[in-house]
Amino acid sequence: MKSEAVENKTTRRVRLHEEIVAQIRELIAQGELKSGDKLPAERRLAEIFRVSRHSVREAIRSLEQQQIVTSRLGDGTYVLEKKEEQVIEPLATALERCRGKLAEVLELRKLIEPQIASLAARNVTDDELIGLRAQLDRQIAEIQLGNTGSEADCEFHKLIAAATGNSVLLEMVTRIHDLVAESRDFTLQNDHRRDWAIETHERILKALVDRDPEAAYREMYDHIAYVEQLALKELGQ
Repeated sequence: MKSEAVENKTTRRVRLHEEIVAQIRELIAQGELKSGDKLPAERRLAEIFRVSRHSVREAIRSLEQQQIVTSRLGDGTYVLEKKEEQVIEPLATALERCRGKLAEVLELRKLIEPQIASLAARNVTDDELIGLRAQLDRQIAEIQLGNTGSEADCEFHKLIAAATGNSVLLEMVTRIHDLVAESRDFTLQNDHRRDWAIETHERILKALVDRDPEAAYREMYDHIAYVEQLALKELGQ
């Protein structure tokens, strides 16, 4: 996507992220954006639309849920090509029906993410391990600054999914983690829980470094089971 195609658009100040979604959809309908085009970076879109990066992030999430774009970890956001849309659409529709059903989404995480960690332990590259270490260090740094580290936490799980080498699994994890973003903030609200998150991520990473699928499965299962316990308790479910 060309930045110039967006720069000529102006954003009204009502429901900002919905206005951004509408304008990007219009650019696609007009053919100014085509399948496979890459959107400008989040920071650049915020400048173009004169909104916060949070509004841009919400717009991208909405476009992903509508199967209009897909975010590729470490690469960027792209307008979906038809063949990708055909694979992702049924999954995205099913997940969107689960919005507001946190217990069901967490149950799904417990079923699939340990398997993803196990597969990642078999397929992870040295460069991906370096990336995971760097991401975990970013989470630690955010927590030391007094933040929850929730976004870094989310990216850590996406990087594990990316390490499987399976793009559909990565897309699934991305959508699931968007749905549980609110509960993640709840579960990381105190020092003990943030320390626990780092400790369990360290154990998961060690299993990946050791290329130990069984340990990776076990550590990820224990991690998500505890997240499930905390989130459902906090949200009264």
